[in-house]
Amino acid sequence: MYIFDWYPSHYPLEERKLLRKLDACMLTFCSLLFFLKYLDSSNIINAYNSGMKEDLNLKANEYSFFHTFYTMGYLIFQVPALMILSRPKISRWFVPSCELAWGVVTFCQSRVNTAPHIYGTRFLLGALESPSFSGTNFILGSWYRSDELFKRAGVWYVSNNLGQMFSGFLQGAAYKNLAGVGGMPGWRWLFIIDGIITVPIAIAGYWLYPGLPTSGKPWFFTPREYEIAISRMEREGVAASGKINKRMIKRILSKWHFWLVVPAYIFFLSSSYPNGQMGLWLKDMTNKHGTYTVPQINYIPTGAAAVSVVSAIICSSLCLLYPIWAVFSVVQGITLFGLISLLVWDIPYDHKFVSYYLLGFTAAVSPILFSWVNVILKDDAEARAFTIGCMMTLAWAIYAWIPLVAFPAVDAPKWRTGYILAVVFSLLTWALMMLGQWLHRREQRMVARQHIADDEKPNVEYQEDRMTEKI
Repeated sequence: MYIFDWYPSHYPLEERKLLRKLDACMLTFCSLLFFLKYLDSSNIINAYNSGMKEDLNLKANEYSFFHTFYTMGYLIFQVPALMILSRPKISRWFVPSCELAWGVVTFCQSRVNTAPHIYGTRFLLGALESPSFSGTNFILGSWYRSDELFKRAGVWYVSNNLGQMFSGFLQGAAYKNLAGVGGMPGWRWLFIIDGIITVPIAIAGYWLYPGLPTSGKPWFFTPREYEIAISRMEREGVAASGKINKRMIKRILSKWHFWLVVPAYIFFLSSSYPNGQMGLWLKDMTNKHGTYTVPQINYIPTGAAAVSVVSAIICSSLCLLYPIWAVFSVVQGITLFGLISLLVWDIPYDHKFVSYYLLGFTAAVSPILFSWVNVILKDDAEARAFTIGCMMTLAWAIYAWIPLVAFPAVDAPKWRTGYILAVVFSLLTWALMMLGQWLHRREQRMVARQHIADDEKPNVEYQEDRMTEKI
């Protein structure tokens, strides 16, 4: 039950109160932020399946380009956004400002009339989202100790799956109740509602988002609590931000961490595309056999998002009790079962249905992987920010083209090439994570041996002082 005990009784009362305030303000805001990002990402899919395609006369692979332009904006601004976020004086205001602008552009999506209009708004949304995911990982690792981080990262991460679930129900309700209101179809109202939800939360972020510990005392901390927050992260070995220069880049690139975790995330993200695409299969079944209604096409995939919520919370928390490699292996094994089943394709209907749901286990990978990166790089703030930023940038740079090359919309939902690549990439993700675990444990053993050797060295100054006393 320790995985559900967020405020252990052995913590001092002041520290437990501090954690509750961090959870109530920072973690809540970051979770809402991530919820909104995936609400929008799911909204474009649900809108496409609920009339946008027909109303805008979208053809061929134009749907795939929605994702590509979004990703282009995201990856171009990813590393610059992380470097800006690592600056203490700016970080507190940067994320809420991006979120506010993001809400305004979300409203604009309700007025698009052509595919190029959608490309433009998706590019801007991707750019404004760039500090959201990787930035939150960096900020959480700056305020929470490692034994606290995995639990909270899991809860924070599932807010994206809640966004996917909520989007399905929201689109179903909009399709039934708002179609024709104001002369607009239901899918346009989906983006208006999204913007109405986003703007107040963005404004609240100016009070709830604390930035970095070195950004100054947040209003919700007492001076004593702020002191405790700083000192406990110092004891944890989490380094404060330093200067950004060429020497920093050289230091980061000389370590194995960068060259292992970046490819691992590239392979993971490239293998994760099938998760969330269940709606296209349902739509295909409907076109061929008239199986489902439009609301059902929106509602049914929410079950896969529910699997993601449960798996991300439980699996990330289990990393506190069991070796990370063991938990990670189970997650990848379940995901591979789903991918291989879809690769075979000609399987019973119920088996295929379950396979789409099992792909929800991919949601457990990111909170485990990014929390682990925060732990192994906790002694170098710039390395953490730069590495996390590069993980996102390079992974999304490749992911931008995955739908066009491996998962073209014209072939949906039977993507044989795509599923083959997904299986291979999933195996490579697992292999790199296992190698990283081994290297990190070896590094820890070397450090421990060095400490023992240092403790066993004779204290020369003490011996000289004793000799002087004798004389």
